[in-house]
Amino acid sequence: MKKGLLLISISLLFFQCDLSRDGLPANSQLLRNTDISRSPDSVSPWVPVANEGFSLGVSQEIFLSGNRSLFIENQDSLNVNTSIWRQSYNGPMPSEGRRLTLRTHLKGENVELKGPNSNIYISIRMFPVEDSEGTTINRFLSSQNRFRVFGTFDWEPLAITLPSVPKDIDFIMVYLVMGPRTTGKVYFDDITLTVE
Repeated sequence: MKKGLLLISISLLFFQCDLSRDGLPANSQLLRNTDISRSPDSVSPWVPVANEGFSLGVSQEIFLSGNRSLFIENQDSLNVNTSIWRQSYNGPMPSEGRRLTLRTHLKGENVELKGPNSNIYISIRMFPVEDSEGTTINRFLSSQNRFRVFGTFDWEPLAITLPSVPKDIDFIMVYLVMGPRTTGKVYFDDITLTVE
């Protein structure tokens, strides 16, 4: 009987060690207020970074889930600025080697791309942007040059997957972006960052 208890205790010890080594489990959701509906008075922790010519706001009429969505709008085809909604995550970090997927749904109204860097896109950035050896591998990922988003369309999914979380991460930032010389209006809802 004592031998059996000892074996169970050792097995539990290994199980606990494996959990701590693996960090956040698969399917952990890192973002808050993913449907923009947590509070009627705030979209926190989403933060707008608006540049001249852009309108960033919250729609209570157009949304996919909850009761609101975020939007970015620009009507000046010569506007070379970029504007974003962003959120940072600084809780327990995913273990090195885990995958991270950023997902959102977009709805577009008359989105036109007027230049080579024009687009609507999402991005993940790890901080610090370099590790202790000076490498930036797997510390930034964007859909900017992967998918072209334009036209008038109903809610469509958009996702990017970072294949391997690097070591020594302090915090993660996600961005919802309208790039330079992009006109029209885009809505974002159901924004998640998931450990896989």
